[in-house]
Amino acid sequence: MKRCLPAALLVAALCARASAAIMLVPHGAVELRTGDGPWAPVTGSVEMVAGQEVLTGTSGSALISFPDGSRIALGFRSQFKVENTDRKETMLSLSLGKLRAAFAGFFSSRVAIRTPTAVVAVRGTVFGMGVDAKSTEVNMAEGVLEVKDQRGHQAVVTSEETVTIGQNGMEMPHQVGLNDKRALDAVRPLVVNRENARDATRRMLEELRNRELKANEAQLGKDAIDAFGRRVRLEEYLLRPDNKSFEMLFLSRRADRFDWGHILDTFNSVIPDDMSQVPAIIAGTFLSKTQPSNWLKSMDYYMTNTVDAERELITLGNPVQIDFSGYFNHAAGTAADFRYYPQSFEDVQTLYGPGVPGGARVQFDNHQDFGQTAPNLFTWTQQIVNNVGTLALLDQFQMDPSDKDDVLPGVPGGAACNSGLDTCIDHSPDPYNVFSPGYPGYLPEAQFNGFIPAVASYPSGSTKADYKIFGVYPDGSTVAVEKFLVSNGGDILDTANATAATFRKEGSYNLEINLKSSWFQGRDIDVLIAPEILHQQKTGATTADGLQPQ
Repeated sequence: MKRCLPAALLVAALCARASAAIMLVPHGAVELRTGDGPWAPVTGSVEMVAGQEVLTGTSGSALISFPDGSRIALGFRSQFKVENTDRKETMLSLSLGKLRAAFAGFFSSRVAIRTPTAVVAVRGTVFGMGVDAKSTEVNMAEGVLEVKDQRGHQAVVTSEETVTIGQNGMEMPHQVGLNDKRALDAVRPLVVNRENARDATRRMLEELRNRELKANEAQLGKDAIDAFGRRVRLEEYLLRPDNKSFEMLFLSRRADRFDWGHILDTFNSVIPDDMSQVPAIIAGTFLSKTQPSNWLKSMDYYMTNTVDAERELITLGNPVQIDFSGYFNHAAGTAADFRYYPQSFEDVQTLYGPGVPGGARVQFDNHQDFGQTAPNLFTWTQQIVNNVGTLALLDQFQMDPSDKDDVLPGVPGGAACNSGLDTCIDHSPDPYNVFSPGYPGYLPEAQFNGFIPAVASYPSGSTKADYKIFGVYPDGSTVAVEKFLVSNGGDILDTANATAATFRKEGSYNLEINLKSSWFQGRDIDVLIAPEILHQQKTGATTADGLQPQ
């Protein structure tokens, strides 16, 4: 039987492990010394300890690996030292030459690298450094670095930025162009094996560099104003990974930030080349009176500010025929009303970032199935992170869609609820509720103390397309998502306005999604998506406003 170490012992074990087993693997002419002692050639893998220094020759290089999988590659003519490895921070130094580094895991926020002109604090990232007697150059791939010069000036360098620190101080960080050789080198980190924001950023950059291959079905580019009054350069690319799927890549570039993401939809069979027909296929996946000829199998939605990220993966089972008479025919009584509906539905949200425990964590997992858990019943199961930060069962209930009393409970005043399936379900007295003591799998609510269910609001007013959901999890973490329908000029759709019909008909709006979490260390993710690209056929490299993509 596996047993877990108490938290204090686990931390101590990690710290002990982190302070040892830093391995040096030489390639070619490499020398090592301890303190001020003599240099000695290294011919095989050796363990490095605090106070030891590495020197690579004109044809030499070296790989330095850490116990959590982090790596540093030293180029030729480089001088590198492990200064100390205490439990709070590992201090390294590069006095000459170049390195490429990929930090993740335990060391991702516990490492600093000193150069003759700067100190670089690692915050979970992939980057490169070059040092000579007069200056230090840092080139970021993904993540965050805190850089300090000898005069005490500080700067935060983020993904795809570069900064030079000379003897007279530090210049302002600036973005590296996609055609810059430093960017090409930076996005080939030594080791990043996990599916996270760093991997996704690299894939996105590779896709952008392949624009010339005209692999996209459509391109769109335009200048717009977001719901917060900020000017945005919005670019979108519609890709076809295969004939059963499509991917929409969306990029939102503002003066001081870059956010991007993608939506990848996969279907049961071949979808049309005319993407304007696809929304009808998605709609037909749910509650169709006839057997759908094609249906949505999965939706993979990802968004990032290049440091933090969120992924929501929705997977659907095949449509099955279900009697929804309790919902659709509640006025008539029990007349059967068969509709096709996915037999199962799974929705998983994962957060990524340097502030997220372990670098990645599933916040919730919602599952729904018909007839699989219990015959002829819908079963809803919701898991969220509990008060100790692990995924645990929050709620489970079941309902019969053919039973109007189960699906459509009465509301005060005796009026029938008919506003929609999701909003009409009332399972508070349901004996299947997992929090009911009579339920076989009864769970005490103590582990969910502090949980505040997601609260919806309309910050701009009930008639405006500004919808926000905010939730507090039992471990104290928060997630807030706000969605806007906003015109290119920055106006939020107002259903009370006479122009709203035109606004919707012409599709001259953008969906803006703003995501905040307490794990994001004060940052947010903010992307714009323009649905109009689905109505645009392939037009070479010309964007919607007639400009070439930059």
